[in-house]
Amino acid sequence: MGPRHLARRRGPDRSTIWGIAALVVGLLLLALFFGTKFWAEGQRVAIDEGSLCPKTGPVAVTAVLVDRSDPLGPQQAQRVRQILDRATAEVPTGGRIALYLAEADDFAALQPAFALCNPGKEANPLYQNPKRMRERYEEQFAKRLDTVREALLRPSPRKSSPIMESIKAVCIDAFGAAPAGVPLRLLVVSDFLQHSPVASHYREKNFEALLSDRKLDAVLVDCKGAEVDMVYLLRLGKDGRPKIQNRAHQRFWDLYFQRMNARPKSLEAV
Repeated sequence: MGPRHLARRRGPDRSTIWGIAALVVGLLLLALFFGTKFWAEGQRVAIDEGSLCPKTGPVAVTAVLVDRSDPLGPQQAQRVRQILDRATAEVPTGGRIALYLAEADDFAALQPAFALCNPGKEANPLYQNPKRMRERYEEQFAKRLDTVREALLRPSPRKSSPIMESIKAVCIDAFGAAPAGVPLRLLVVSDFLQHSPVASHYREKNFEALLSDRKLDAVLVDCKGAEVDMVYLLRLGKDGRPKIQNRAHQRFWDLYFQRMNARPKSLEAV
């Protein structure tokens, strides 16, 4: 018998290899697509369209209390606007900002003139529409905030100045239902010259004694550790100096906020 010729095994041809490679790449791209989609869905935050806040609650709360019992001078108004612009810019996406007038009394709840969350204006193109995001920010948040802010800065002379009552009411309304661990900030724009049936800085100028008076119990509440920034509007007498607003007066407010479980952070005289 002649020698046997063994048949050669032919490997897969190139078209088969390219086909397998294309299939593997396709599967990888498909996995990447669905993985990205699932990741993007996980990043999406459900928004309440009424408040513009995450449905899980705001990630931070800023409350602004404005005392307009006396008119602002031109430079005071300019500086207050700058401070409010900065405070607004510091509200994170998903953070709530609420604006209040210092017009509370001992019992009535104080309702904000404005209260919305910053919906954000920077879109993630993977799952958000950049144009729609910016339009929502401008139309539903920024413009409404600017309109209310300007209204709050218009003078509305009043015989009383219930600043402590208003601070208590704001802490209840703005911070009372805030989720635990959420950063809280209180910005107060006022001359801080308390004048109401509870107490009057025009009558009671011994601020240390006033601070220990039990009648202040009516205007105390837990502010939940909120940071406090004070915009201290100076009221000057005929001699060009403030009559009541001195270091003792400023210290009174520092200690008052501490009794409210709040943390005075800054005081800027304007």
